[in-house]
Amino acid sequence: MRMPTWMILAAFVAVLPAGQAMADMDAKPGSPTAGDWLKRTPVTPNPDKVIVPSGYKVGVFKAGLDTPSAAAVDKDDNVWVAISGQLFNTLDTIEPPHVKIFGKDGNLIKEIGRGIFKTVMNEIGYCAENDTMYIPEYGEKIWEMKGINGELKLIIKDLPIGDHRNGGITCKDGFLYFALGLPSNTGFADPDNHGWTDIPNDPFWVKHKDGLGTTPHDPICRDIIHTGLNVKSSDGRMTGALMPVGVPAKPGQVVKAQVPCGGSVMRVKLGDKDGEGIYPHEKMEVYAMGFRNMSGVRFGPKGTRFENALAVTDNGSNDVGHRRIANAAEKLWIVTEKGQDGGFPDKEGMNFVSNKRFSMIMYRGNPVDRPYPQLYIGDKPFVPKMPPYHFQKHIDGVRGVPLTIANPNPNGYINPVLEWDTNNTPNGISWSTKNFGAENTLFGGVYGILDTGPESLIPTWPLVLKVEFLDPTGIKWSIFAHNIDPGPNAYQKPENRGGFERTNDCVFTNDGKTMYVVDYGEVFANFYMPTPFYTVPKSGVIWTITYTGGK
Repeated sequence: MRMPTWMILAAFVAVLPAGQAMADMDAKPGSPTAGDWLKRTPVTPNPDKVIVPSGYKVGVFKAGLDTPSAAAVDKDDNVWVAISGQLFNTLDTIEPPHVKIFGKDGNLIKEIGRGIFKTVMNEIGYCAENDTMYIPEYGEKIWEMKGINGELKLIIKDLPIGDHRNGGITCKDGFLYFALGLPSNTGFADPDNHGWTDIPNDPFWVKHKDGLGTTPHDPICRDIIHTGLNVKSSDGRMTGALMPVGVPAKPGQVVKAQVPCGGSVMRVKLGDKDGEGIYPHEKMEVYAMGFRNMSGVRFGPKGTRFENALAVTDNGSNDVGHRRIANAAEKLWIVTEKGQDGGFPDKEGMNFVSNKRFSMIMYRGNPVDRPYPQLYIGDKPFVPKMPPYHFQKHIDGVRGVPLTIANPNPNGYINPVLEWDTNNTPNGISWSTKNFGAENTLFGGVYGILDTGPESLIPTWPLVLKVEFLDPTGIKWSIFAHNIDPGPNAYQKPENRGGFERTNDCVFTNDGKTMYVVDYGEVFANFYMPTPFYTVPKSGVIWTITYTGGK
């Protein structure tokens, strides 16, 4: 999405909306002759067009919403719905960022945050321990509100600026946990890849002076020794990994840890605020690290073996910039204890980025044709060392992405329990109870690709993903709820329209029998148009899926 993040996490797809007339289908991307978007009206949601297993019934809790991105349920079963605001182009007016509170009957109780929030995208979270709703604002802030008649209060501020900011939020045993994305794509404030790199005074770095300047860069969670990996941008500047733009790194340079840090799940003790009601950065601690861009964070149900298991959904790298990481998967992690490390930006999911999977560029030993011509170790061009053996010509050579960190974590790394389709992450997640007919099972809304693709052979969105945990180990995943044909509602055959468009979150009622599914609504991507996106107003839906019994 940063273009706001959980969407720019998505994938480049220059597709044409089904049934939409286009001018000059052969026009090149960005060509003014490519025509303009035609005005669209939302499709009426039809529960019969959403397929679920036997024993479940689909309904519509609320339709006609603008850009709903997340939801949470309080102790009275009121449904708090985050409205993210206009993040993409549209021909129409979109409601500004705020949160709507609906009673369990679907009637609107009140709205909060209009004129205050910049945007509200990732999970909002209700903490039963203190009867408080927590709202991460995708503007480096977190807010709280105690009850529907409570006061909206700012509690965390000055988080890092970047492409990936604060994500999902939850609580447990007197601590507030929140996700904080790594600002960059793959560890570089690369001016050829980002629009935020030359902001002169990032409030985070003004507060956390590290001697490198106050323009945005990646704050890290543990002290690292640098490999000296640098990029040379088109304007001639040399920028080191984890450095501000224009600041090169040297081999052996030590980069000190920061709190809070990027690519982490942070936590702070509930109530440990300063005199202004703000949780100070110095009171925060790293719970887990080595991630990239986390949308969902949820502990398992109390009284189960998953009570201390923190599920984290994480969006993989985009294949852009100078340190390109190809084929990066979307990931589901299970963090089981404080201090665990997923390894990013040098480890992407199951493997280190030096593995050949993560590069589509073959290198056969000619320094002139080095695969990453803008990468340097210190001030020397990065040239991979050729192996002493050779294979057939079409596969001979080396691939992979050079590492930024010279000292691996001495405590080792964790691996994700699931790798999902590239740039197509399950975002908001929730654990079910036995009242839903699926005890201790994780469900997640898969939003779908946008602009850093390409698409898979079969669309793997929108849908609700079901992840079951096996005993003694392993998982089983399945598609729990989906449209009649693969792909979003707007691309269905006319007789099949009325189902999911862009599922982004799911949350359960207090009795556990009904799941609310947050459907962001219609967002079209077509980079052959003068403006690449079109958001259809009033197309967002809050669906219900209720367990009715049986198999």
